[in-house]
Amino acid sequence: MKAAFHAKRLLRYLTDNAARLRPLVILTHDHPDPDSLASAWALAHLAQHYARIRSRVVYGGMVGRSENRLMMERLEVPAAQLKKGELTQAPHLALVDTQPPFKNNRCPPRRHPQIIVDHHSRHSDTQGDLVLIDESVGATTTILAEAILESGIRVPKRLATAMVYGIGSETQNLGREAGARDLAAYRALWPKAQMKALWRISYPRRPASFFSTLGRGIKNAFVVRDTVGVHLGALPNPDLVAQIADFLLTLEGMRWSLVTGRYAGRMHVSLRSSDPGAGAGRLLKRLLGGGNRGGGHAMIAGGSLEVGESAAEHDWRQSEERLAEGFLKSRGINEESTPRTHPFKTDL
Repeated sequence: MKAAFHAKRLLRYLTDNAARLRPLVILTHDHPDPDSLASAWALAHLAQHYARIRSRVVYGGMVGRSENRLMMERLEVPAAQLKKGELTQAPHLALVDTQPPFKNNRCPPRRHPQIIVDHHSRHSDTQGDLVLIDESVGATTTILAEAILESGIRVPKRLATAMVYGIGSETQNLGREAGARDLAAYRALWPKAQMKALWRISYPRRPASFFSTLGRGIKNAFVVRDTVGVHLGALPNPDLVAQIADFLLTLEGMRWSLVTGRYAGRMHVSLRSSDPGAGAGRLLKRLLGGGNRGGGHAMIAGGSLEVGESAAEHDWRQSEERLAEGFLKSRGINEESTPRTHPFKTDL
């Protein structure tokens, strides 16, 4: 069984290489989400309590989404912002929920990590001493949960809560791209989790900027057949792009949502579909010009494109429109015969 195979490989690697892996730096993708944070924490816990390997969890960018910040604060997730030069000086490196060639992490060029654990498609240039990539699960946290459960070590309540939330948020409560192994890991951890903390994290207090962005996203949304999309413009944090994409997809009759946002000189993109066979990851990668700019899964995809912090408004709009037009064309939509509508322009 793949679950036991991956779990045993990780446990064996940690014990066989414990002496040379101390200390270990564990890197998430930039602007980490709950799956990335939970899986990194789980690896750190496993390394410490199974193989006595001291580790430090780090991330690039920021934790912007209210739910994710509250998860960090309330569960005391042991993760910190990356320090300048830390990854070049770190003797041993692990990556979770990302891979070195991807553009969504700070892994130095040509750096060879000791461990890579991910549930996204394997990049042709991905190399590491131990590479555990499993696209058959809906969350990277599931892979680490299986290893922890296989090891028999104790799972603290705070970590169990983070892992339940990581799997749940990545799969939209086991409804999106989740399989039997995600469900099994979720069920095994659920009795150990703190229910009140899960509830509070799921329903956080939000800043006024969130509602401003949400209002802009609704007001400026365009609809073409079964696609809804919006260009959000400048954002206080890039997490809002995925959040608005998930929200817009709930519009009745929609099968696709496409959302862009501007942050730190990059155009961030989220593509969502309600169709399990949509191939969103492959499509977005192609729309962004290939390479490492984007990717994802069948129903969910994300990526970014460098435009430039000093780029003119014309350049930003051209990049946004080129993406939207390319997506609509890929769906066989001719905008001359089927123009975009803005159904909520006059309602707000």
